[in-house]
Amino acid sequence: FVAIGTSLSAFWILALNSWMQTPPGHEIINGEIHVRSWIEVIFNPSFPYRLTHMVLAAFIATALVVGGSAAWHLLRGRNHEPVRVMLSMALWMLLAVTPLQALVGDAHGLNTLKHQPAKLAAIEGHWENHPGEGVPLILFGWPDMQAETTRWKLEVPRAGSLLLTHSWDGQIPALKDFPRADRPN
Repeated sequence: FVAIGTSLSAFWILALNSWMQTPPGHEIINGEIHVRSWIEVIFNPSFPYRLTHMVLAAFIATALVVGGSAAWHLLRGRNHEPVRVMLSMALWMLLAVTPLQALVGDAHGLNTLKHQPAKLAAIEGHWENHPGEGVPLILFGWPDMQAETTRWKLEVPRAGSLLLTHSWDGQIPALKDFPRADRPN
């Protein structure tokens, strides 16, 4: 019942948060938002990815807690059948769910590229494209909004293209492709 209640809560929280990110199904009249379609508001373009990603994260976190608890018991010499079952269930859950989480995370990244390209450029700290070069993956850096650069960056050449476009030479929009006023910090 706790898992069901938590999942229902996650459903509504993520429906609202996702709508704030990719908001269809409304119109603005005299400065006020009016809903045209509740189905479009709830099941907006980023919602399925966000909900699935969050539920899988909850499964992974739970499996890690259960597995950690079982390991703690085993380290203290309590090698009983229920403890071994706990550890086995946790490891099988991790084996099944972790690859799914990676696939859903990738799909969510592609969805963000489609619906929120400026946000993705800001997340990546990517300022400009160099045609034909592929986009590096910045592992670490300090974005400087005034100088329009990412300082002290540690990057992997072309890995950004590979992750974000599934292509060695793929391009994503860069922050300089958007007016300064429309660039996320």
